[in-house]
Amino acid sequence: MEKEKANDLTPERVVQILKKKGTEVDLEEAKTILGFVKKIADIAVNQYLRGKL
Repeated sequence: MEKEKANDLTPERVVQILKKKGTEVDLEEAKTILGFVKKIADIAVNQYLRGKL
């Protein structure tokens, strides 16, 4: 089976994406941002599923 896509977004990739959009962050900031985005995504999915069950 194919590798899960959940781990494709790395802190290094976050730095690249934000730099392309004009925002400079270091690796530690990127790790914090990535952790926050993952938490928000988890909350959104849980709320969606809870509403549909």
